[in-house]
Amino acid sequence: MKTVKQLVQMMSVATMLAAGTGAFAPAALAADAPAGDYVKLRQAIENMQGEVTWDATSRSAEITVSGLKASFPIGSSSATINGAATEIGTPSLLTKSTTYVSKKALDSLKAQLVQQQNKTGFELAASFQMPSERAEIAASTPDGKRLLVTEADNGSISVLDIADINKVSVLKTVSFHDLSADAEVTSVTVSKDGSYGLAVIRTGDDVNKANKGLLAVVDLATYKTVKTYELGIGPDSIALSPDGLNAVIAIEDEEIDKAADEIDFANAKRPGSIMIVSFAGGDPLKGEVVDIATPLDDVEGAIYPHDPQPEYVAISPDSATAAVTMQENNAIALVDLKTKKLIRIFSLGTTQHKADLEDDGNVRFTQNLTARYEPDGIAFSPDGKYVMTANEGDLGKNEFKDGVKAGGRNIAVWDLEGKRVYDSANLIDEATAKVGLYPDDRSPNKGSEVENLTVATVDGTALAAVASERADAILFFDIANAASPVYLGLIPTAGESPEGIHRVQGRSLFVSADESTGTVSFYAKK
Repeated sequence: MKTVKQLVQMMSVATMLAAGTGAFAPAALAADAPAGDYVKLRQAIENMQGEVTWDATSRSAEITVSGLKASFPIGSSSATINGAATEIGTPSLLTKSTTYVSKKALDSLKAQLVQQQNKTGFELAASFQMPSERAEIAASTPDGKRLLVTEADNGSISVLDIADINKVSVLKTVSFHDLSADAEVTSVTVSKDGSYGLAVIRTGDDVNKANKGLLAVVDLATYKTVKTYELGIGPDSIALSPDGLNAVIAIEDEEIDKAADEIDFANAKRPGSIMIVSFAGGDPLKGEVVDIATPLDDVEGAIYPHDPQPEYVAISPDSATAAVTMQENNAIALVDLKTKKLIRIFSLGTTQHKADLEDDGNVRFTQNLTARYEPDGIAFSPDGKYVMTANEGDLGKNEFKDGVKAGGRNIAVWDLEGKRVYDSANLIDEATAKVGLYPDDRSPNKGSEVENLTVATVDGTALAAVASERADAILFFDIANAASPVYLGLIPTAGESPEGIHRVQGRSLFVSADESTGTVSFYAKK
């Protein structure tokens, strides 16, 4: 005679079988999720925009995601992915009608999805861990053999030997604490002839300290600072014109309250500007500084006209024009580098597209997003007719309580009159989700957060490489027609939070500076 407990167990198993959820197994009766490194298969796959079904005959979870098919038999340490048997280590389990797989199994699946999506022609070929655990912006010498990497609040740059990316080493770390005890390096570039590094330095400015910044010229033969130029307060990005004659620096002057770790934009009193250091004959030791005001009073749509907040700089291929993002004002300024005068400033308006706006563990791009673009990184198209922006966002989640969010979560292309000609909408969030990289905890606030981008022609192909800071990925676009980029796929970074993305001069090689881990990732041709 069966006990009441036995009858209940039999009824529970019969109920599961009738529902097509699985066959009897001890794990199926466990009260809690299994201990160890397990993940819920259905939730993970559906978050990758895939589907899961149950095959009662084979007692396996069947999945389809982005055209890839896989089968995970319960109790087996092997799975079938696209027809190939794959060892997954820990067996898959069924617990209370829920299939669990090991993290290793899910990682194997993600790796195949990345490979399947990747039509870039590139791969993550190597990485280097910075000894300082700092990496933010990178620039290469013309011969492609050395890489200068900013180390932010360490107050230094490190020069790496990257002739062989599998044997990277630090040639020299150059500290700027002799220039300022509070030195913070925000950006770096290299002179046209490769003789000098040009490092932009903050010197401890904040809401109460109007400390001027510096441009330090470093001799790359001796690794000594041989010249400095005084800049405005709180300098950020630098770009050097291709002809080597003009360095353009965004003078942001954040006026940050360090105690509260916030900026009171509405009451800011020190407007930033754009500075140009012009080098006679391209010699960084013979520079003249010009400061260009960037008034926004007549720019319709500017958020804080009294506080321009220049952020990031790009220069056209013909060295004639600089484009500077004004992130918090959702605007772009164009500067004539011959006359050293503003051409125009244009506001960018808003983007509307589907997005995931909730941190609920479920990735669903079904809600309507209206957001200001608020670009960080910017680059000119190879023909100089357009600028492309990485629309990170920087203001609060809902700065004005009007439902308009900060950051477009996308890239966009603009002509030089300010007309938008392309908007990637939710392509980047969806692409990262389909390989399991989308950060759902960031859904209410900028999503995968498109931080930066660079444009380069590599082996005859015009490419844009885009850094998604929160998804830890570099996405590639074919921009043969810059007004209509074609997505080619993505490559996960070796580290976390790519801040800078750079094409190494003279080589079929991109590099990202992954800020959170201080990692340098190298992406080479396959």
